[in-house]
Amino acid sequence: MTGRYAVLLDFGSTYTKVTVVDRQARRVVLTGRTPSTVASDARIGLTRCLDMVREAIGPAELDRAVRLASSSAAGGLRMGVVGLSRTLSTQAARSAAFGAGGKLLAAFAGRLTPADVAALESLPLEILLLCGGYEGGGVAAVLHNAALLAGSALRCPVIYGGNSAAGEEVRRLLAREGRECWITGNLIPAVGELRTGPAEDIIREVFLRRIINMKGLDGISGLLDRVVMPTPAAVLTGAELLSRGTAETPGLGEFMLIDVGGATTDVYSCGDPPPFEGAKPVGAPEPYAKRTVEGDLGMRESSPSLFREIGPDRMVRETGLDGENLQAVLDRWTGTHEALAETGAERAADRALTGGAVRLSVRRHAGRVEAVFSAGVRAVQHGKNLTGVRTVIGTGGPLLFGPGGRDALRQALRQPEDPPEVLLPPQAEFRLDRDYVFYAAGLLREIDPEAALAVLYASIGKET
Repeated sequence: MTGRYAVLLDFGSTYTKVTVVDRQARRVVLTGRTPSTVASDARIGLTRCLDMVREAIGPAELDRAVRLASSSAAGGLRMGVVGLSRTLSTQAARSAAFGAGGKLLAAFAGRLTPADVAALESLPLEILLLCGGYEGGGVAAVLHNAALLAGSALRCPVIYGGNSAAGEEVRRLLAREGRECWITGNLIPAVGELRTGPAEDIIREVFLRRIINMKGLDGISGLLDRVVMPTPAAVLTGAELLSRGTAETPGLGEFMLIDVGGATTDVYSCGDPPPFEGAKPVGAPEPYAKRTVEGDLGMRESSPSLFREIGPDRMVRETGLDGENLQAVLDRWTGTHEALAETGAERAADRALTGGAVRLSVRRHAGRVEAVFSAGVRAVQHGKNLTGVRTVIGTGGPLLFGPGGRDALRQALRQPEDPPEVLLPPQAEFRLDRDYVFYAAGLLREIDPEAALAVLYASIGKET
């Protein structure tokens, strides 16, 4: 992988995207996209992107270039989580699922019941993450859950990431019933420790093995060096690189990244902030690089649920439109997912929806403090303390190209109407990922972290 250029592709359900980085100059030389063809033949969209690259850098350089790809075309690996404590093992498993680019459909805590198993059986799960228990602790509850899952109608692979003392028995119970089982390290081996990395690696491996083999995408191996990871994991990898930096170049430090899309809004936060003053953290430790996914907060496919969450009264107030005109816009968005805002009414609706998506998603992502009355403790902290964040970055089409994208980012700050327990920053500077390179930087980090960091800094308009 010594070519001057890196060709970085993403196979999405709507678009196939390409970014070309000159690794010597450490700069982006091409970004492009074409309507995705993964539902029919992924090679069609890929060939169109490679034609753009060939025209930009020439056929000889394209032949020598490294070609890496990510994919979200299947909508993310559909996952379920079963833990013991909702604030510990289940939350740790959620972090692993989101960090690996999974799409979480259900999460259960404690001893499973037949009704819980029936609920899991009704879902189109592609992988189940089973965990719970510190090292050296009891195993009865975990084995109870494993036995019920083994006897269920579920046929998806199971990853076990709980108390290692139960690992072999969990594997035996599942294997006896013909279930595929992966054993990984305990997600929470001890109080205050969080180790999701090994589980995330397995989730990504299963993703690449099971989901990327959609029509046409399993036939492009000759045109790519490899498909590296799910797109959300690539974005998270790029975000962590920007935050931590490299041996040669310091990182940005603590920040938030908000990605508003047609179906979901994803929020990423990077950093290891101290607990909120006077509060004791409870629950699973927060990861340095955290991702949450809000599947009901999107600008097109999910616009009806986003509208409901914002509230009709607020939408009318912010857009100046009456209910009938608002409904007409929403009907168009849900009927034509790729449609752009063309009229004044549509631009007003898009502006209000974008601001609402940011406002709601960051408040679900951020931690909270809760007053308690116990000896020596007056408040506890759930989740991540984001009050020290001083940079908020926006990415995704609605923030980069829609009306009022930068203004929408202001909704990530604490607002006068917010309750005091929400741990959001009071002020920050706002940046836009102008070249849309976080996914590409996450891929490029695999082979050239310095070039990857340089293009991230250039895209957000900040000097290194």
